Amino acid sequence: MNQNRHRVPISQWIAALESGQLQAQLATYYGAAEARRWQEHYLEALRAFASRYGAHGEVVIARCPAQMNLMGMHIDYGGMPSLRLAVRGADTLAIARPNPDGRVRLQSVIRVGGEAADRFAPAEFSLRDIVPSERVASRQALMDYAARVDRSRLAADWAVLPQGGLIFLESYFRAGQPIQGIDCLVWSNVSPSGGMSSSSALVIATAYAAMGASGLAPRVDMPEEDLVDGIGTSEWIRGTRGGTADHGGMILGRTGRLVSVGVFPAQALGYADLPETHAALILDSGVPRVYDEAMKEETVIAYPLGTFFISQLILPRLAGTPGFAGLRSDYAERIGYIRDLTCARLGIGLPQLYQLLQALPQTTTLAQVEALAGPAYAAFHQQQIGGRFQRIGPEYPIRLRRRFAFGLAEQDRVRAMLEYLNAGRLATALQLVQIAHDGDLDREVKDEDLERRRLAALAGEESGALCFLPGGYGRMTPAYDRVVRVINQYLAAEGGPEAGAVQRLGAGWGGNVGGLVRREFLSGEARPGFARLMREELGLEPDLDRAQALPGEGACLLPAP
Repeated sequence: MNQNRHRVPISQWIAALESGQLQAQLATYYGAAEARRWQEHYLEALRAFASRYGAHGEVVIARCPAQMNLMGMHIDYGGMPSLRLAVRGADTLAIARPNPDGRVRLQSVIRVGGEAADRFAPAEFSLRDIVPSERVASRQALMDYAARVDRSRLAADWAVLPQGGLIFLESYFRAGQPIQGIDCLVWSNVSPSGGMSSSSALVIATAYAAMGASGLAPRVDMPEEDLVDGIGTSEWIRGTRGGTADHGGMILGRTGRLVSVGVFPAQALGYADLPETHAALILDSGVPRVYDEAMKEETVIAYPLGTFFISQLILPRLAGTPGFAGLRSDYAERIGYIRDLTCARLGIGLPQLYQLLQALPQTTTLAQVEALAGPAYAAFHQQQIGGRFQRIGPEYPIRLRRRFAFGLAEQDRVRAMLEYLNAGRLATALQLVQIAHDGDLDREVKDEDLERRRLAALAGEESGALCFLPGGYGRMTPAYDRVVRVINQYLAAEGGPEAGAVQRLGAGWGGNVGGLVRREFLSGEARPGFARLMREELGLEPDLDRAQALPGEGACLLPAP
């Protein structure tokens, strides 16, 4: 299909939907059983657009699914992969018409829990007023720009999210086909309670719609790498300091499959089929998320700081010592992100990797690292710190080792879970889900624990694998932790080690929980007991039908009829 054929009159879209012409396409996105219901959703969104903006002109329809992270929490901004699925049946739609005068008008219809509502106030702004004079067409340029304009999540309205995507798109296509203003109606049934990335779905859907309205096509005019890393990083303008793997799950997702999403550059690093006996489960824990902005910055800064500490202060001291004879001579050039601190990349063994973690201080400050590193610190600070961490002063205590150890171990859990699922070792894969949750507790990684694991690795024991080290990232509350543990203890008691496991989802401190659970607990004979546990022990009344998640297709522009 010609890429310019995404845009047709509203009447043509409505006629195609009402006649059933798009049923096969909708079945691809939502399954044959749900295609009819989604036909009504699309019609509702199109009619809402026409009633608010008029039915004249041609429009495009973009869709972006929610996503779920099964493994790899808190690590994508360190360049590390995570195991994702695009959630079938939880979509954000964006209907857009080009606006040649350069103005952007946004309205919304949010349908969560069956009722449609205008949850967000209409927004309007000029594209010329928000784009910078310099081009911010790369991830690094976006981060540098965001550090200067940081529109805090606490003060900004919802329109800042689409604005970030539009700023990136305008820069990216500035030398070629310009991005136009748009009239846009956003329709969504994605829960905003946390864990399914409703804000990221909004960013992608509106960015795809803006591209389509300007005669551009995702994956044709912009490769997947830039769609994920560029559009994803545009959220930093809102004050978000996360990575882009959420966006990768939404764009790279495939029906029936879990995908390991790599970032910087974005890429699919491997797939595993979702076991037919299990379903992904996403539940609202009932625990409200309360952000600790300073701690959020501390957790994010730990990855680049620990990477600098090891590459500049620890490895030079250990190079050439027993055990590090195989260390590659160009190790410093091989280390850019925390993700690069792997045995294969550095030419060391797993016991030596544990030694590197032992050498990291449990707690440090930027001032202490600067005193130790000398002149090398200035370049690091300019590139990795700059103005991006406004709440972390020189003397702010950074719990470096436990947060850094979590990141390295979580990266290995992504690799291991994909390996265990493809090998049919479901019980071990579910064990990793629980270990990952333990890694979010506020606890130290002690010397003796690392030494015990080093010796196990030296002996070739599986228990010495890095994936079994929890770490201590520290975005957990007792109430949030209790929900996870009550569910996991029940599943283990009622169904054994393959019954299922859940963990916290999203940014932490509250929100959703999720994992893999045997279908019998969600829609079979064990469902009443599971629902009773939720109600009596946790005070929750989840809709277990809607809480089940199946892997679906990633974001796209709908082919025009």
